[in-house]
Amino acid sequence: MEVIRDPFSLRRSYAGSAMTIGNFDGVHLGHQRLIAEVVGEARRRNSKAVVFTFHPHPAKLLRPDKAPPRIMTFERKLEVLEQHGVDVVICPGDMLPVLRLTAEDFARRIIAEAIGASIVVEGLKFHFGAGQTGDDDLLRELGEKLGYEVRILEPITLGGETISSTRIRREIIAGRVGEAAEMLGRPFEYVGWVVQGRHVGRQLGFPTINVAGEDFLLPGEGVYCGRAAVRDCHAEDGRLCLYPAAVSVGRAPTFGTLPEAVVEAFLLDFAEDVYGRQVRLEFIQRIRDQQVFASGQELASQLAHDCQVVREVLNRGRTEPGG
Repeated sequence: MEVIRDPFSLRRSYAGSAMTIGNFDGVHLGHQRLIAEVVGEARRRNSKAVVFTFHPHPAKLLRPDKAPPRIMTFERKLEVLEQHGVDVVICPGDMLPVLRLTAEDFARRIIAEAIGASIVVEGLKFHFGAGQTGDDDLLRELGEKLGYEVRILEPITLGGETISSTRIRREIIAGRVGEAAEMLGRPFEYVGWVVQGRHVGRQLGFPTINVAGEDFLLPGEGVYCGRAAVRDCHAEDGRLCLYPAAVSVGRAPTFGTLPEAVVEAFLLDFAEDVYGRQVRLEFIQRIRDQQVFASGQELASQLAHDCQVVREVLNRGRTEPGG
């Protein structure tokens, strides 16, 4: 898969291609439907499937106080897009010149002159251009002038409500990671770096890792069944290995409440030192609330039980909606 960072350097470089435009944070089921349509059209036209996206979210530059927390890293977004058959991802390294384009200029300079797309596939209520002034009607109108077709798809719903990145964030913040997984088509993944903690878990016989993800969406406080993806430093290809994990999101109330929630994970069947390494935590199911325990011994007993629950959930091989 090609990744292009300077769209203005292109000169109808993907003439005849099928494309879609959006943030695609999470690459959820709604996004996947758009991408499947684009890939299908590209194959029928013997052309390229192109995704035009942004990273970080445009609000990070234009309205930093309104920028939503990330659902996924840019690297993971690229992986998932490639898995779904995308041939080319165009993500401006310098976003401001693109974000300042009017809707008309974006259609002409990006869709027609830079890419040369023959069809643009979008969802309902699509907006583009500076100030989000362009909509699907204008996209069609400009397409007739500039020579590209427009196809607008109906949204995918779950429980009568449209699947969206905003809705997924809401479910994750509420701790309903099972429902979020239904909309994502896979478990929510929290990605961060292993940092030093207070080593309380080690004293209890459960050495946890503290994972810090910059600008990343934080699930609601609680204890979760999860899996940890850790890169195998001993393998030549550096493959990711998955380990069962009991994941805590909270402020460690038993040993003096922290000012902010932290993410801690106890990896079952794993004993390596991973400080300074990147870890990807999959949130499968919420298993309990945060609690205050009378002693470290009581907490250790609960952690042992949590680990048993984690094994049982993962052995069932399924997530439970609303978990």
